This record gives sequence, structure tokens and C-alpha cells, in this order.
Amino acid sequence: MADNKERSKRLKEIKKFNSKMYKQYEKDKRKKVVESDFVTTMKNKDNILEFDNLRTYFYTDAGTVKAVDGVSFDIPMGKTIGVVGESGCGKSVTSLSLMRLLQGPQGQIAGGSIRYNQKNKNRAVDIAKISIKEMQKIRGNEIAMIFQEPMTTLNPVFTIGSQIDECIALHNPGLNKKEIKKRSIDMLKLVGIARADGIYDSYPHELSGGMRQRVVIAMALSCDPGLIIADEPTTALDVTIQAQILDLLRDLKDKINASIMLITHDLGVVAEMADYVVVMYAGRVVEQGTAQEIFHQPMHPYTIGLMKSRPILNEEVERLYSIPGNVPNPINLPGHCYFKNRCERCMEKCNGAYPELINITPTHKVSCYLYVDKSIHTKESKIGGNK
Repeated sequence: MADNKERSKRLKEIKKFNSKMYKQYEKDKRKKVVESDFVTTMKNKDNILEFDNLRTYFYTDAGTVKAVDGVSFDIPMGKTIGVVGESGCGKSVTSLSLMRLLQGPQGQIAGGSIRYNQKNKNRAVDIAKISIKEMQKIRGNEIAMIFQEPMTTLNPVFTIGSQIDECIALHNPGLNKKEIKKRSIDMLKLVGIARADGIYDSYPHELSGGMRQRVVIAMALSCDPGLIIADEPTTALDVTIQAQILDLLRDLKDKINASIMLITHDLGVVAEMADYVVVMYAGRVVEQGTAQEIFHQPMHPYTIGLMKSRPILNEEVERLYSIPGNVPNPINLPGHCYFKNRCERCMEKCNGAYPELINITPTHKVSCYLYVDKSIHTKESKIGGNK
């Protein structure tokens, strides 16, 4: 009986708190945002994007889910950043926060900054504070996203051509219908689709998985974005098509000199594509560095576990390594390191406060007490660094 009363009291407190956050969300939505509120300064002008202590929470009846809780990393211009980690670690929520596509009022950016370098306007803006009207000019035009599942991304009742046309027409009001159609067909050719004129008039269900993924990439690149977010772009594809899509992304990145934020579970894809790697666990960055540093000198026990769990060519094992235990519940996370209960190198100090990211080299950072004595002090330790 006492337990039921306590549970009922707790539920009332959660609903009261959620109601307060929902009202604040609606109030902020109605508030007029002037340019001075969101114009900011980049810490490094060579970065196209800087996540700074980003916090994205979901206010649910069970409690506050801290899906992204203090994430900081940079995306340098013209580079590919691989974001890796197991399901539920906050990879996709980080990208949805960047695109401002969170389902509100439950999902909200609770704090931090997302600084975006608008080269075409010679200014930097904080996407976490920008108005919806301004964000609509950026989304799909300057920052594009390739979603995880092409069949659910494409609308089944509209032709491929009409869907690409809509994106181009929205951000290029000066083009007429003939010019828009030509550009759509050119984009289909660019991503390696043969018989582009016929595909233009086809419906999504008439295409194979690989073709649909190419269409989604064509749509994302139709306005020559400076930053492409690829959320598991090869998950639903077979191995040969995966290789083609990755080659395509790499070639297109070089052609339009874009940066890529590549979200994936596949460490092989990261090794092939990424210049820098960010490893996430339970909504936080646990390690980041160049691809060479992460693959040849992994330091965080979680990163080491991920590397050990991948199959190695010409090496026979009865069973692949798996990290023991489970990811902690994102509601009421503990104050100590979230990986503590799964870590094989856990020590007394791990019971203390959550470890901060420590600089091992100017580009390599790790969040673990094992390396406190190996840290270096630099003025700028973000990915990319100062030049």
C-alpha cells in the first residue's frame, strides 16, 4: 500500500514537471526570435559545425530521458566524422537535434549550443536558438540528411521526380518547372542511376532498395549542401550495394567539397570513410580522435570492447567477444561513469563523479579515470584543432 502511494506521488511530480516543460516549450515557440539572439561566433573558423555541451531530453510519463547529455565535438570543413556506438546511445538524437526535427513538446533541446558556420552569409548561427523560419532555409538546403530507411523516407503516393522537384523548388524559387525537372534528372544521373528519365516518373515501390537509397542521396544533395548527415545509410542494403553507396558518398563529397556526419554501427564503414571518429555511450561522448587513433590506439574500455567484438579476416574464433551487461536505463542515470558496471578495468575512483574528457593528444580525447595521469593541457583540444 505504501509503495502504491509513493508511486502515485512520484507520477504526480513527473506530470507536474512535464507540464511545466511543455508550457515553456510552447512559450518559447511563440516568442519572436531576432537575429541577435542566434548569431554567434565559431571557436574555430575552419569548422563547419560545433556541438558544445548539447543536451537533448525527452519528458515522458516515466521520467526525463536524457538521450543526449553534454555532447561536444566539432566537424571540420571538408572532413568526414564517424559517430559510433550501440543502439540508444544518442547518435540519431544528436543529428535530429541538429536538424531541429525533434518531436516536441516531449523532445526538446534542454541546453548547449550547435554553432553552424554559414559560409554563404559570412556569419555563424546557433541552431539550438534559431527561429523555425530561419531553420527552414537551412534544412535541406545548407544541411541535408540521408535517413536510415529509404522506404519510409520516400512518400509512396508521389513519384520520385515530384519529391526531388519539391525540395529544389522550395530552396530555388527563381527556377521554372523545366529547369527544376532538368536539375532533378541531373541529380539522379549524378548518383549513378541509369535511365534517369524513366526513374523520374517511377514510384518508390517500383525501385530496389539500393535504387531508393540512391534517390534519397540525390534528394539530399539536390541543393549542394555544405554538410551531409548520413544516418545509417547502408543498414538495409546488401554488401555489394553498401560498397557502391559508400563509394558514391565519398566521390560526391569530394565533388561538392562537403562535410559528412556519418552515423553507423558498422566499424568497417567508419574505418573506410571517416577522418575522425566520435564514440558515444548512454548519451555522452566517451572517446574521440582521428580514425587512426581510435582504431590503432583505442583507450576507453567501451571502445576497446567494440574493437574486440568485430570479426577479423583470416582469424577463426568460436564466438565473437561481447561486452558484458546492458546499457543503463536513460531515466535517473547514476552520477558515476555510466560504463562502470560493465567495465573490466573498473576501480575505486570510478565511484566518483562522471569523468570529464581528458586530452591524450591535441586530437585524441577520452572520458576515463584510467588516463588522468596521461592528460595534456592544450588551448584547443577539439577535433580539427587550431591552425
